[in-house]
Amino acid sequence: MAAAASIRDVVKRVRDGRDRRTVIDNVSFELERGDLVVLRGPSGAGKTTLLALVGAMLSPTSGEVFLDGEATSRLRESHRAHVRRHKVGFVFQDLQLIDAMSALENVLLPRIPDGVTATDARRAHTLLERFGVGALAATPARALSGGERQRVALARALIADAPLLILDEPTAHIDDARAASIAGELASLAREGRAILVATHDARIASHAAITRVLDLAGGVLAPQARGGDAPATPTPYAR
Repeated sequence: MAAAASIRDVVKRVRDGRDRRTVIDNVSFELERGDLVVLRGPSGAGKTTLLALVGAMLSPTSGEVFLDGEATSRLRESHRAHVRRHKVGFVFQDLQLIDAMSALENVLLPRIPDGVTATDARRAHTLLERFGVGALAATPARALSGGERQRVALARALIADAPLLILDEPTAHIDDARAASIAGELASLAREGRAILVATHDARIASHAAITRVLDLAGGVLAPQARGGDAPATPTPYAR
């Protein structure tokens, strides 16, 4: 079975005035089903850009990103979007819920391009129940608390049952109890056979016993790290 994601020699350069700046520099790693991997690094290290590359939201300048065995970097945007919808679930740092829509409608948003089915609706209700917000299915997102919005966003990321789940700072601005709950939930989702990549500064996540490994990013260069709290390993061109 193909890895949920395989990142091969990926470089991302962006225009910075008259110059081109390298944001991600020759990064390679794999995410297998069952992996729960933390990506960490200082502000400006390129974490959010790398998440977007892994999830096929951006194309690399060079190198290749495979999702579930399919090369994505040279696809037309419409085809890449189709692959992304079926093979990646995202939880963004700002959650990106639509305030005027209900919790249920927000969860079903990724299914709209393919057509929302009765099966989708049942799965959405099941996911909301799983995360303890089933009673809020009809509630507009603007009326939800921060924790409730977070759980709705996680349900939305899982609606397509994609093999890869990507989260950007999922424990920002929450207390220890909620952070522990999220870490436990992510561990459970990984055990169900998903690959999970979490960008975070939060030691409460990085040190969790279920973490498969920690990847440290600095200046766009990646060094693998086996466990939260261990010293960074020597950078290598391919981390697994």
